Amino acid sequence: MLQVQNVGKVYEVPVRESGLKGAISSFIKREKKEVSAVKDLSFDIQRGEMVGFIGPNGAGKSTTLKMLSGILHPSHGEVKVLGYKPHQRQHDYLKKIALIRGSKPLFAPADLTALDALHMQRIIYDIDYREFTRDLYKIVDWLQIEPYYKKPLRTLSLGERMRCGLACSLVYNPEVLFLDEPTIGLDSNAQQRIRHFLKEYNRETNATILLTSHYMEDVTQLCKRMLVIDKGRLLFDGGIAHLVARLTPYKFIVFSLNQSSVLPVDLSQMIVERKDGKYTMRVSNQHVPSVTARLLADYSILDLTVEHPPFEHTIQQLYANEVV
Repeated sequence: MLQVQNVGKVYEVPVRESGLKGAISSFIKREKKEVSAVKDLSFDIQRGEMVGFIGPNGAGKSTTLKMLSGILHPSHGEVKVLGYKPHQRQHDYLKKIALIRGSKPLFAPADLTALDALHMQRIIYDIDYREFTRDLYKIVDWLQIEPYYKKPLRTLSLGERMRCGLACSLVYNPEVLFLDEPTIGLDSNAQQRIRHFLKEYNRETNATILLTSHYMEDVTQLCKRMLVIDKGRLLFDGGIAHLVARLTPYKFIVFSLNQSSVLPVDLSQMIVERKDGKYTMRVSNQHVPSVTARLLADYSILDLTVEHPPFEHTIQQLYANEVV
């Protein structure tokens, strides 16, 4: 479905010295430097996969999505989606993909209603009216937008606009979705609705989805596979569980003790935090069963849980170590 082979994108950026002298010099002779946004990026995505694509700001995520959707032409390398070269922007190709940006989910005039915007998409993409009507009610039901889809777009909240934007992008049944921060700025309830919808849409339609997000829950809840990019280079391509096991070979045991209980030195040395009567102990994966059993057998434990390290911590380690 998606093939990216040794792709790079280089921008020419104007540079000048500060102050009046620099401004005059730049006016007479403009100097430029080359900045690589993406460097020799390669990966394949199969039909029906939902893949997380993450990285810090400026890593090259949005540039990559723009090359995949045909907005940008790669400086070198080859990109193919559904057998098409995206930068050629063939009509048949554009009818099979959708690029949805959380920062601007809707491109329709603000005075239109959501229903008007959906009908505008029908006209633009030349969708059969019966087919459109059949799919419309299904999408409206999935996204739960019927209560406000007859209101002007300018009156909708960000979460409502995001769901309407998804509806507008899906009425023509694209085979590939490029999602750029689809839950940005949304409250937790709205984020959860979007995640639930994307999971159901992927299951029902077998659409291929490439998702970028700064919210790790988007990726961990929706994707089994993850691409991690930093400074334009691919650092990791694989399963989330494999990445966690590789970079965080430990777990946290969180427990509360009876006030009269005192831990021996060997266990106390594992404690990394004491807060509100709770202890947090960092224990290697292979020792978690034995330490847990010892705590429960030898001490007066009020409650105990075993937790994975925060996924954000795993990603930070990946950036720091630059594991490929």
